[in-house]
Amino acid sequence: MALPQQGEGEARPADRGVARRQAFLQAARDVFLEHGYEAASVNDVVRMAGGSLATLYAQFGNKEGLFLAFMQDQHDRFIREMRPPDPVDHLPLEQALQVVGEHFLRRLLQRDSLAFFRVMVSEGRKVPEHLRRYFTGGGANQVYDELVKQLTKAGLPEADAREGMFYFIELLRSQHQFRALNDDNYAVSDAELKAHVARAVHFLLNGLKLA
Repeated sequence: MALPQQGEGEARPADRGVARRQAFLQAARDVFLEHGYEAASVNDVVRMAGGSLATLYAQFGNKEGLFLAFMQDQHDRFIREMRPPDPVDHLPLEQALQVVGEHFLRRLLQRDSLAFFRVMVSEGRKVPEHLRRYFTGGGANQVYDELVKQLTKAGLPEADAREGMFYFIELLRSQHQFRALNDDNYAVSDAELKAHVARAVHFLLNGLKLA
């Protein structure tokens, strides 16, 4: 029988701990997004993830600690997914704005994004202020910074680019996010989404006198 290599036995408990934490976070995501904070049960999280209540408390402290860890994990997921998978630096400005805007709005309107936004609004007081600002701004900020870069490359002063991007992000959200938050059956076709983004791009570039 081969003996384990040095360090193999030491790594396994840590690996199991990481895997258990991820299982708890995935289950917490399903439970909190479905029920919100107050109605969520840590027993449901344990039942879905496996393990024990004692292990969950050892990892997260209590229900509030699990909720904050879920919020952080969900936010980090959005940060990774808000930017388009392919770079847009080589594209003309109008096309780059269109690609980034479409990708952002599609992600914003996904069911888990909408559910997370509802939880953030309803349970935001449970989140420390500095984390609340981080959570609510982070996804949009990823798009914001990318588009500011595109506008400054086109010769716009950075201050004007940053102000323009604030309005552009709000144009992208506008009616679609609000209606989707209030109607689970609301859907935007791909053609409608592209046309909406194109109008926002046109409005922005004409307002900044770049068109």
